Formats: sequence, C-alpha cells, structure tokens
Amino acid sequence: MKMGICAWSVPMDGPYGVKVASDYGFKGMQLDIGEPERGFQLSYSHVQKAYMQFAKEHDITFTAISVRLFDRYGMTRENGTPEKDMVLEGIEKAIQAAETMHIPIVMLGSFLDGEIKNDEDFNRTTECLVKACEMAEGKGIIIATENLLSIEENKKLFEVVDKENLKLYFDTQNYYLNRDYNAAEMVRELYDFICEVHVKDGIGHISGSLLGEGDSNFFETMEALKEKGYRGWVLIENYYDQKPLSNENENPLELLKKDVNILKKIM
Repeated sequence: MKMGICAWSVPMDGPYGVKVASDYGFKGMQLDIGEPERGFQLSYSHVQKAYMQFAKEHDITFTAISVRLFDRYGMTRENGTPEKDMVLEGIEKAIQAAETMHIPIVMLGSFLDGEIKNDEDFNRTTECLVKACEMAEGKGIIIATENLLSIEENKKLFEVVDKENLKLYFDTQNYYLNRDYNAAEMVRELYDFICEVHVKDGIGHISGSLLGEGDSNFFETMEALKEKGYRGWVLIENYYDQKPLSNENENPLELLKKDVNILKKIM
C-alpha cells in the first residue's frame, strides 16, 4: 500500500501543505476543488501551477480531487435549482482540473446535505454520477462515489449507473459511525469496486481518535484490505487541528506523526 493524506487533514492550508505532508513521510495527497464562493480555487491555473510545483519539488503524487462542496449542497438537490447548478459546476470544474493536473480520480461524496436517504435522493445522485462519468470518459479519469449505502445498495448504485469509470471511494470509519455497518465485511463484499481508501477513527464522533484507538475496528478493516491484496493509496483523513482529536495535543503535527507511525506499522 502507498501512504497519503487529504489536504484538509494537513494543519497547513494551501500548496505549502504539500511540503508539510512530504516532511512527515507522505507520498500522496488528495486535493479539494474548493468553494464556489471563491470560484472553486483549484480550477484557477495559477493555483494548479503552485500545487504542481510543490508536488514536483517534494515528490508528492496527487491521487484524487474531491468536491467537498457536496456536504453543503449535495447531488440530492432538486434539478433546475441554483444549488443543483452549483453542484454540476463543481463536478465539471473538478474534472477539468483533474485532466489538467493529470489526477486520475474525482471523488463525489454523499454526506450531510447530499446523504442518500430515500429513492428520490438515490435517483438524483445516480443521475449526477452518470453525467460525471460521461464528462470524464475518454480522459482517463475515474469518478468515485463515497457514500453511506449498504452493500446491497452500493451494488444497486453501480448497476444503475452502469459506467466502467465509476468506482467506490472507501472510508474505514464512515460506515460504522453513521450506519453501524461492519467496514471489514464491506471491504470483502465490495472490494472489486474500490479505487482508493480514506482512513480515520473515532468514538461516536468523526475523526475523534488516532488510528486504531476508536471503535470502528480499524485494524480489522485494514487486514481485510490486505487479505484482498489491496496495493493502492491509503489516505489519512483525521482532523488533527479540530476537536475532539486536537484535545490530545496542542500541536497537531505531533498527532499527525503518531498516526503516520501507526499506519506504517500495518501497511
């Protein structure tokens, strides 16, 4: 496996965060397209160039681009609304940035505002995923869904979308935290769909604990990935400068260092 980190988990915003990640032993990083209020920052060529310059200097691979906007305005929004137009713009901007920066995955999450709770949410989300896959076709870009669906619901989603460039972005905590699902079992059943992995942990709170110190059965899930022969990117998504995890040490970089050591031992 290869070790990376999400840009929003590095306690340093902007391109300089790439250097920080490299200093702590990471080889990969997932970026975010940014906020619409600021023009989806990563869509700007000068921002892309800054990130690519730091990546080259510090030997970092950008593994994916996320559209984290969907936590506020989800793919579940009604068609024809300003919010849904913003969603579609975010997808388009992320795919364009991924193509320019040679990043292979665009991750589209279904959490908070975009959580799939009923058939209407499911239909609107799959419709968006189809559009995204079609935008990305021929560009060598994978569209990755990250969601809270069950094993069977995920299988149905892939059947409905029916696109070869749709994959699953797996997270070691989200399924247990939000649905009490066994993440290791989900790995075993959905492995063929998985393209990349987030790792974080906690007890009753997202990213509230160092890896393996929460209640998500982190080590069992990692063992399941190893059993399946996973050799891809594993990206830390703990929030070291946010409570409750930040209560453990006033220096978030010390917490980051501990998680790096934990992850290195089991990879």
